[in-house]
Amino acid sequence: MADPTSNLELPTDRQRGFTLLELLVTVSVAAILIAIAVPSLTTFVQNSRADSEADSLISSLGYARSEAVKRDATVEICPSTDDTGCSGSSSWQTGWIVATTTTPATVLQVVPQLGGSNTLTATFNGAGVTHITFQPNGFVKAAAGAGVYATTYFTLCDLRGAQYARDVEVSALGGVQSSPTAGQSLDSPPKALTCP
Repeated sequence: MADPTSNLELPTDRQRGFTLLELLVTVSVAAILIAIAVPSLTTFVQNSRADSEADSLISSLGYARSEAVKRDATVEICPSTDDTGCSGSSSWQTGWIVATTTTPATVLQVVPQLGGSNTLTATFNGAGVTHITFQPNGFVKAAAGAGVYATTYFTLCDLRGAQYARDVEVSALGGVQSSPTAGQSLDSPPKALTCP
């Protein structure tokens, strides 16, 4: 009995691949998808960076306060350019340190420069803040040379402007809060933030 498959002819020189039209359609669809995704990805990265940097500041402020209470000593947080001492600047985007106020000071934490072209400024009674000092009771020593307690306001900005800025506030009692809404302060009613 003969094999029934022996008479079947198999294609020998058939080429597999894309036609030019299929390739053009595929490339066009990919280009459209990339054009839609890139702006969304950029916004996601910028939002994530701002959130991370605000969280880092909040963490450092909380750490400085807890160390002041734990050590029964004053501990400060200040901008730094060399990771060993305070720079004396009111621009915090260069990074900051948490250190004891003893002589010599002991650096407890170092936070590096902010990413991208983000800026971080702090104000107290309208003046720039070069450091925040936590006392052994956890309260904040009045900043900027003023003798009264008030809130210190941090504003974190990126290239998108004040609408996307982050607000972090340190009360005279040492409490740290941040606004849940980008571009707005914690005030009631909220105020629009401004960027340098």
